Amino acid sequence: MQKLHCGKRMLALCLFLALIVGEGVPGKAAEVKTVTAEEPGDSGKTEETGEPEATEEPAVTEEPEESPMPTATPVDTPMPTAVPEEYVLTNEGAKYYKGGQTGIHYQKVKGKKIYHIVSYTTDTVQLSMSHKSTFTVYGGGSKKEVRKKLVSVSAGGVVRCHQKGKGETLYTIIQAESKVTGEKQYIYIYFKRKVFCENGNRITLYEKHSERLRFDYARKNLSISIENKKKAKLNKKGDVIGIKKGITYVTAKVKGSENNEIRIKIVVKEEPWLVNDKDRVYDYNDLTNDLHALRKKYPSQTGLSSLGKSWDGRDIWCLRIGSASAPRQLVIDAAIHAREWKNTQLAMRQAEDMLRDYSEYRERFRQVCIYVIPMANPDGVSLAQYGASVIRNEKLRKRCEKIGNFSIWKNNARGVNLNYNFPSGFSKKRKSKKPDYLSYPGKKAGSEKETKALMKFFKKVNPDASLNLHSTGSVLYWDFNVSGERYRRQYYLASKVHSFNGYRMMPKSGSTNANGGLADWLVYNREITSVTVETGTVRCPLPHSQFASIYKKNNKMLRWFMTKY
Repeated sequence: MQKLHCGKRMLALCLFLALIVGEGVPGKAAEVKTVTAEEPGDSGKTEETGEPEATEEPAVTEEPEESPMPTATPVDTPMPTAVPEEYVLTNEGAKYYKGGQTGIHYQKVKGKKIYHIVSYTTDTVQLSMSHKSTFTVYGGGSKKEVRKKLVSVSAGGVVRCHQKGKGETLYTIIQAESKVTGEKQYIYIYFKRKVFCENGNRITLYEKHSERLRFDYARKNLSISIENKKKAKLNKKGDVIGIKKGITYVTAKVKGSENNEIRIKIVVKEEPWLVNDKDRVYDYNDLTNDLHALRKKYPSQTGLSSLGKSWDGRDIWCLRIGSASAPRQLVIDAAIHAREWKNTQLAMRQAEDMLRDYSEYRERFRQVCIYVIPMANPDGVSLAQYGASVIRNEKLRKRCEKIGNFSIWKNNARGVNLNYNFPSGFSKKRKSKKPDYLSYPGKKAGSEKETKALMKFFKKVNPDASLNLHSTGSVLYWDFNVSGERYRRQYYLASKVHSFNGYRMMPKSGSTNANGGLADWLVYNREITSVTVETGTVRCPLPHSQFASIYKKNNKMLRWFMTKY
């Protein structure tokens, strides 16, 4: 019985140890080995060998130690006090140093570092301090200025400038005081001026014209944009260029600013013409006035001179387009025949058209100079338009009155056909023997003042080529009795003119033989390339109804000659 009792005690102890071991291995169930009392007749041998089993000594388990009691926390121990952070301005870009308080004459802060901020009179400045603070305006340009409150600061640290006029700047010092420690910091703010456009807030432009915008801030410090690019455009240099009639706006904003900007209204208009294409009778006075107006409007692009005086004292005007020192020279002349004065209007309108677009061809006109002689025979044109009454010289007037036929007059005031008066092929054969309105060549070659003036000019300038504007027939006279390189130059110019206006290129005939004409003298005597362009489709004087068609056909041709030839 005592053995059995001891066996039970051992069994209980083994079970207790098994439970402790099982709980000590996380995630693994405790293995419990059941121990039973020996049955009667058990020999104590193994089933396989019949040898007696080795008897293990039972493990001795130490008694568990008692857990210590927790230590009580003292009730009256105080928590540590938080140390306040340094009192500073946290605005990005603010600098901290002594001095540098330009413009402050009242309450300048001396001997200590203060913060410096740069802003604009148009913008607010939000001050951000590391402590909760109170803010006051401390200093400024003067005591009076501070009292006038040109600068204010809110309880939340928002600084505003109330002076925003043209060119105005402002300086202020703001005092910030910590509500936590009572410390003080000072912030110097320089408010720069509002951006201003020297051109004004409204600019009027003509189509194809430009104006450079000028601001009181450097171009690199501005962001400039334009709204409606169909009306005007803006280039990198700050030029606004009119494109089409209408209104658009340019905005210039100072980089880095919130509100420092200016909005400029751009009004684009159609440019009025100086040379009136509606003028049915374009006379010497119209020509003279328009030439002076063009010279005044385009002073750096043009030159105006008189090649000489006519017999009745009128100027033979010459308009220069481009540089007089350009290595290449070209000439357009018109109205050497009096009744063909409609070509004067054509030449002048074309000259103005070229000047309106001069900026597009600026480089061209450094290398090429265009001379326009719009009325080579001013006395004759005056006669053809108004009759003998406009001739001031009494002797000349009486001669003209005797001749008559003013509506179809071709000659000058002495009754000489200037286009028969040049030395090349000069002849009196098959021509009138005395002054008339049509074909008298003069007593001798180069006898007329107008002829002399033209010859002197061409000898001086010695142009590369010349276009002679005549009427009528819509044909080209070009095929002179020349060969080789001179022929090739003649053909090239004539074929290009034909490609634009479609005028027929006339074959070689008696009309291109040397006959005392200006073109004859240019080609044969001076070896200057020259093509005669006969405008119009009806007898001269051409009615004004022909002008629109003539201009349309020849505008691009004359533009090509001026800019490409």
